[in-house]
Amino acid sequence: MRLKHWGIWLATIFCITATPLSWAGPRIAVVDFENKSQHGGWRVGRGAADMLTTELVKGTDYDIFERDRLTSIMEEQNLGSSGRVDPATAAKIGKIIGVQYIVTGSVTEYGQSQAGGGGGGVHVGKKGYHATVDVRVVDVNSSRILFADTGSGHKSSMNVRVFGFGGGESWNEKSATEAMRGAIGELVTKLDNADFATKAAAAKPAGPVLLADVAGNDIILNAGSGAGLKSGQTLDVKRKGREIKDPATGAVLKVTYKTVGTIKLTNVEASYAEATVASGSDFKVGDIAEP
Repeated sequence: MRLKHWGIWLATIFCITATPLSWAGPRIAVVDFENKSQHGGWRVGRGAADMLTTELVKGTDYDIFERDRLTSIMEEQNLGSSGRVDPATAAKIGKIIGVQYIVTGSVTEYGQSQAGGGGGGVHVGKKGYHATVDVRVVDVNSSRILFADTGSGHKSSMNVRVFGFGGGESWNEKSATEAMRGAIGELVTKLDNADFATKAAAAKPAGPVLLADVAGNDIILNAGSGAGLKSGQTLDVKRKGREIKDPATGAVLKVTYKTVGTIKLTNVEASYAEATVASGSDFKVGDIAEP
């Protein structure tokens, strides 16, 4: 009996560990950021990207691609040197590693400022550290930038000098890092609230709206509110005519269209719309409807 219970327990553990993890959020990779500030060189950009990755893993549901693997793949493919990654390159990287979105960015500010005053041999100084990071999210499928925003962080420290002694500091790495974490934290909140899927769908180039059914004066279109159509809207209906081609290359130089008439939308659903004929005749399935 005890052996039976052990067998059930082991089988349960196996099922739990063998079940693949499912991710609620989209798959994202963060590439090294470019450092456009005057301090720290390339390490600041890489550090900011590492920091953002860590905070996204801790505070969001995104499925984050491992950055060490990403760096290795980019080096093998000779992509994105020094954090300079344009949308086309980002899309290429994303397709190679199998993610939906690539986060690129740059550190635009990373430094310090100083102020203070005093008298009688006593000087009170205030040193401020600030960081500003810009990020962009690129849709791998379309190479479009779906999201762009900025995060800023600040950290200040006080020092006192008496007759020139004590209290001075040239650079406080801890305060500078805290300023960077503030900028990253602000960006994580904004990224967590972003709806990439909706923006990606809106960014896709829409195909032509076509007549899907014609029954007398009643017409059904193959698109609806998802294509921006609204009830009461009037559309021109056109029919594709001749294609004029280059006799040397065969490339299409021009396509002619004939206007058949106009229709008025009476009911618009998410994926289709109903309309009636406002003018014209001889409407056919496959004709193009345009605002």
